[in-house]
Amino acid sequence: MAHMRGGIRTTPPERRHRTKHTNISGSRAQEGSHGTREDTSKNVGDKERLISGLIGGGLLLHSFRSPFSGVSALKALFGMALVQRSFTGRCPAYGILGMNTHDRTDTSSIGRSKVHSNRALKIERSITIQRSAKDLYAFWRQLDNLPTIMSQVRTVEPLDDRRSHWVINTLPGAPTVEWDAEIINEIEPERIGWKTLEGATVEHAGSVQFSPLKDERQTRVTVTLQYDPPAGAIGAAIAELLGQEPGQKIARDLERFKEAMESHTTVSQ
Repeated sequence: MAHMRGGIRTTPPERRHRTKHTNISGSRAQEGSHGTREDTSKNVGDKERLISGLIGGGLLLHSFRSPFSGVSALKALFGMALVQRSFTGRCPAYGILGMNTHDRTDTSSIGRSKVHSNRALKIERSITIQRSAKDLYAFWRQLDNLPTIMSQVRTVEPLDDRRSHWVINTLPGAPTVEWDAEIINEIEPERIGWKTLEGATVEHAGSVQFSPLKDERQTRVTVTLQYDPPAGAIGAAIAELLGQEPGQKIARDLERFKEAMESHTTVSQ
């Protein structure tokens, strides 16, 4: 499991004990009233329910503390919707779209982390920076530099040469999310690839590539990210409506990276 330090932390769902009953006619056993009938009505996974409740509660609290406006009303509306889907395990929007993250075959609860390809989002953004690939790679590889250019990253604490602990800001008023990540693909000074470790609240994998142009003082930087957003696709939609869409944030962070690197002649070590 990922080593967590105070942000959102998930725990494996409790085992469900089922009681079987046989009807008078002697037909095959049916599960009790709290067995299959209840489970089949759910379409939101346990981890997603937990995160929905935390984010929903945060949005409600933030909306109550803010002066009344269209934005605060929108936050309250989304907060109530997320709290409801957390409590019931049912999302009407998922029902309409035919989606179901309440997957009995999901192995994440037993320590096999994965990015679910059927609902993971993929983002790719690029920018050209007037610095060498070597300089840009050196800055990025020193992971505790990243909070200075990434607006949602609160802290990155290197644990060893390849593993690091991340604390991430989510929606306004909502709790932070924490995870451990590991560098799994590294070619100096061309590429850094990573993935979250087993048990991460937000499962994701990504890479940053540094491609020199004809003028070696220019480099094309490309960030690719595949991830399951907090609270699933609905959480991603809410984030987009509130101006927190990840693709936009990565584009702005790359602009910040460009500005920082082009305004300095040395690289932080």
